[in-house]
Amino acid sequence: MANIVTVKFNNKIYNAIYNEDTDEYEVEITAPEKGGIYNAEISYSDGITTNSTNLNVRVLAKQPIAIETNETYMYIFDYKDFTVKDIVELSNYEISIDEETNSNSTVNVLKKTTAKANDIVLIKENNKFIYWGIIQEIQNDNGSRLYQYILKYITNIFDQDVFSRGNKINTDEIEEGYYIIHSKMDDDFVLDVANGSHEVGTNLQLYTMNSTEAQIFKISKNEDGSYLIQNAASGLTVDVENGVFQNGTNVWMVTSNGSAAQKWNFVKVSSNTYAIYNAGTNFVLDATGGNAANNTNIEIWNYTQGSTQELWTLEPIDEYFIKYSGLEDYIQKKIEDNFINTEDSFINRNYIQLDVKTHTKIDASISTIVDIQNNIYNFHTFITNCTQLYNINFDFNIVNKKLVITIENKEYKKELIDVNAQPISNYTEVFETDVVSKVIVLTQNEGTYTLYLRTDRTTTEDMLDENRAEGTTKIVFSEKMEDAKQKALDTFKSNSYNHNITFDYYNREIKVGTPITIKTKDSLIYDTYISAMSRTKGNKFYKYTCGNIRINFIDKLLKERKK
Repeated sequence: MANIVTVKFNNKIYNAIYNEDTDEYEVEITAPEKGGIYNAEISYSDGITTNSTNLNVRVLAKQPIAIETNETYMYIFDYKDFTVKDIVELSNYEISIDEETNSNSTVNVLKKTTAKANDIVLIKENNKFIYWGIIQEIQNDNGSRLYQYILKYITNIFDQDVFSRGNKINTDEIEEGYYIIHSKMDDDFVLDVANGSHEVGTNLQLYTMNSTEAQIFKISKNEDGSYLIQNAASGLTVDVENGVFQNGTNVWMVTSNGSAAQKWNFVKVSSNTYAIYNAGTNFVLDATGGNAANNTNIEIWNYTQGSTQELWTLEPIDEYFIKYSGLEDYIQKKIEDNFINTEDSFINRNYIQLDVKTHTKIDASISTIVDIQNNIYNFHTFITNCTQLYNINFDFNIVNKKLVITIENKEYKKELIDVNAQPISNYTEVFETDVVSKVIVLTQNEGTYTLYLRTDRTTTEDMLDENRAEGTTKIVFSEKMEDAKQKALDTFKSNSYNHNITFDYYNREIKVGTPITIKTKDSLIYDTYISAMSRTKGNKFYKYTCGNIRINFIDKLLKERKK
């Protein structure tokens, strides 16, 4: 009987064939679709005895075949409904991703399209998305065939002023979020946790509004449609004391337990005005004795139509999403409220879909991230600063005809770059910056106003602020004092900054925001990050700018050179 060798691999049996030339048994096996380590069981039989052994076989994953072409296409989407308006082949482009200086990208198109300002574009090369943008303008000289598109990076769709806190709400259904709850008797008095206590059993009361955390309540929805009202700071829940449902029962703060005593409904009784019912009863939150005064206890009473001591207005305080839910959650809410679900359906971008991956809770106010005046700030500047300060990144994709924006705290792996050893050219170091860091505003008859620039590009009125930036002083004029701060802010906006290092890197793409350690020609080592990238069609070199336009880094370099 001939010797028999069999191989069991990936749940299939194979017979090995003896090769007289090599004096070996050979077998061809079918590789699995997925790579990895697989076990092969080999059996040998000579008709009398059978032996077996195991052998680990490494299977390499299939690598896609990359077919490079010179074809580059730009997809044009309507800014209102995200329908595809046109697809054009690009004859030339120079794209730039630079959220700090907000530089333009330029593409040349040999075709007239129906594209217009604010439309969204996607540039695709070798089946890879290389750029998302928003059209600023389209230029055409004298009816020529060439159309030049001036683009900004896509986050400019959020270049709009927004409110840091909402107006009093006037909806039939309350949206989950953080609120100050005002008494209808006197708008200056609000629901308040006595002494700001985090102790179980602390009373709920009225108190003059001071915007402390004792007066911030998180309202969230239960599965049965009722609401839970919790203090934002302590997490304790508004509760009917001992679950006694009768006139005059005290309302206090206890741990959430899902009982009926903690379930509430908001019933709209007139414009911006609500009665807050204990769910399933006729009892409502009531200010004892109808007194709009500090330390007035809150009780439950049967609802009496027209009694202002039982009526409330709700003011949303979105900023507390940053501390208690996450910076990404706050950004999501502001996009939803200002760009997707506004009362003006004409401007809503219903095609935007948000995907929040992380939840970065920080104890910071809006004013520490962006300049804010009268509760108004620029949202594009805000999200750009969130990227710089807290690594909040935005990725864009198309799924089911939706523009999916992923919001994620993503710190990229640090890249090590040696300009002497790697394929780098056009290396330049720039350490200077010329900025106005102090603005004095003279007014007609109301004196002067002074504003200082901080190292994170926010501003302060405090001359002794330890984070003041170095720079020059400028004096400007404003007729009225009420316009002085805006005049100063406008002056700071005209500042121009120089990054500190630029270079070209051959055939190497590095994402904007990636931290790097760079070794210079003089063998100096700097920790910095990629702050901008640009490239042109047909050029294998990527142009990078690295450094930190936030002035503190440049100040540090200057001080080091002065030593």
